[in-house]
Amino acid sequence: MDIEKEKEIKKELQLLKKSFSDLEGRKSKAANDICEELAALKVEMRYLKIEFSERGSVDEMPQGAYSILRTSPYFQNYLNAAKTYSTLYKQILDLYPKEVAQVKEAEELDDLQKFLKQTSK
Repeated sequence: MDIEKEKEIKKELQLLKKSFSDLEGRKSKAANDICEELAALKVEMRYLKIEFSERGSVDEMPQGAYSILRTSPYFQNYLNAAKTYSTLYKQILDLYPKEVAQVKEAEELDDLQKFLKQTSK
């Protein structure tokens, strides 16, 4: 992994840990472990999005005398990472009482929308 990516992951990790710093004990440990995965996924998604934005979400694959169109591997990996990110994030939210989880989820949606707008420019 390159140094730039590691710096981005550390930055994301700090933001995520700050967001979930109000958890205590075992829940805090579980959240920190999940945050490490979330940070790496978010940075990887950023790079994947750049790739499929430049190349498109559909790829032409040569098959001998002809070629076929398929979903770009970058786009497919992005979609898989987004699903995993959502699942892991939900696991952290499940550590909170229901009312707190709803507030945290709304905050993350705002952050995710900002992220998507930034990377789509």
